[in-house]
Amino acid sequence: MASKPIHLLFDADMIVFRTCAAAEQEINWYGDLWTLHSDLAEVKDAIDTMVVSITDKVLRHMEHEGAYNITMCFSSYPYFRSKVYPPYKLNRVAKRKPLAYHSAVEWVKKNYNVLSIPNLEADDLLGIYGTRPSYAPAVIISGDKDMRSIPCPFYNFIQDTFHKTTQEEADYQFLYQTLVGDATDNYKGCPKIGEVGAKKILDKDCSWDAVVAAYAKAGLSEEEALTQARVARILRYEDVDYDDVDARLKPILWTPKGSQKRQ
Repeated sequence: MASKPIHLLFDADMIVFRTCAAAEQEINWYGDLWTLHSDLAEVKDAIDTMVVSITDKVLRHMEHEGAYNITMCFSSYPYFRSKVYPPYKLNRVAKRKPLAYHSAVEWVKKNYNVLSIPNLEADDLLGIYGTRPSYAPAVIISGDKDMRSIPCPFYNFIQDTFHKTTQEEADYQFLYQTLVGDATDNYKGCPKIGEVGAKKILDKDCSWDAVVAAYAKAGLSEEEALTQARVARILRYEDVDYDDVDARLKPILWTPKGSQKRQ
């Protein structure tokens, strides 16, 4: 009996960004005159080469010799998290994309199987489809360590590491992120709780109650902790409303089990 096709879910935001950034070249024409340029053909070739190389490595690691599907996942702005926590990613607004980035995105959309859903980020698509039963087996391919909060096989193509994240590990990582926050994404987590402090708390009691207690010790309410958790939560299959068609999937804001606040 033939094995099921394996789904390779790529963080296309990251693939295109890194490829375009690497393709930028400075030229000093004369004296003080400098320009920056990029060759889109070079970018296209680099994207294809990266996808082929990663696909081959993942298939060999998974010992999969049958059919496979490649899906390139792109973020769709505005993000739902901005409504939950308005400062979310505002620190990135003024930062430019690498040259040819938008053209490269359009090229990928025309030449690959692409997934992009309104208001969801690429990370969410990786999380949703990586845990979607009908997509099993699936592998998340990204360079973002936060993907360890998804219970799914994960290949970090920047660190060149594989990890089969368990449910327990994923839940731990989610609560850990809720405590430490993420300066890159502009949410703060619990004041004065760093990596060492978060691990000390969760290694003793990996629970929502322990997270709430840490926030309370910092003078913050459970509501404030919940806001940070909802921003930190990378969506999984159970975190999306499937009453509608895929093109309009709606996130279900995370709420602790047993709470009536789920919406």
